Amino acid sequence: MDKKLKDLLDKDNCFFIHYASDGFYNGMIPAPRISCISIYNNGMDKRINFSIDNFIQGHSVKDAEKMLLYDFKSFIELRPDISFIHWNMNGDGFGFKAIWARAKELEIKLPEIKDENLFDLSSYIAYISEKRLSIKQILWFNSLLDRGYLDGKDEALYFSQNKFREISASVSLKVVGLYYVVEELKKGTLKNEKVFAGPNDGLTKEERRQQALKIEEAREQMINDMVNHNKKILKRKEEAFEDFVENYEPEVEEEHSLLFFDFGHPVISLFANWFANK
Repeated sequence: MDKKLKDLLDKDNCFFIHYASDGFYNGMIPAPRISCISIYNNGMDKRINFSIDNFIQGHSVKDAEKMLLYDFKSFIELRPDISFIHWNMNGDGFGFKAIWARAKELEIKLPEIKDENLFDLSSYIAYISEKRLSIKQILWFNSLLDRGYLDGKDEALYFSQNKFREISASVSLKVVGLYYVVEELKKGTLKNEKVFAGPNDGLTKEERRQQALKIEEAREQMINDMVNHNKKILKRKEEAFEDFVENYEPEVEEEHSLLFFDFGHPVISLFANWFANK
């Protein structure tokens, strides 16, 4: 596992984070409106949703959005050493820049998070799998995709329909899903492609290919062992025959059959003796 990721996971104030908004940030004003920021810490068994859904009762959407951002600000300020593991939130159009820009527009100054306290899980997985994957793909490939999952465009659409509870549930599923992705990384069982469509053995095409190679190697080794064992049997037969000729007595006319059995290789011995005495 990446050393920085491992070090962050060992920290008490390390959280997985994801969020939803009503669009992508293009550097212009206004920045996309924030509907939910979800964070999760497994050590504390703590999942927190800073969501419009928490404050919408009796308030306008804008006021509820300001309240969630104030709550988020207070949470960070109480933890100066806070760190975040995220999925592709370090770009210009989506992520921390968009959240901080929207907060500034609403006259909320969020504390800056140092780069050393941020870890982009999507870039790390792209590095080890040699391809860029979406959060939906990595959750799907590892059977972590829940029915409450919403794509980003659906979360933006739901914002316009005031379906903030559904958005909050979706973001919460994603952030906990990221934790389980890291758990699969720890165990070395993370899948980065669709499970093979053949027998339901849970293997991907690459894993099935590796399995087939191991089976072929084992088969070749077995054949080589059998050939080498037969050579030893034939050599012993020749030596025994030479000894038999030297000590041959004419009055003995019974047929001689040679039997050699190695208890360490019973199956190979059976094949070898059949071959040696045919």
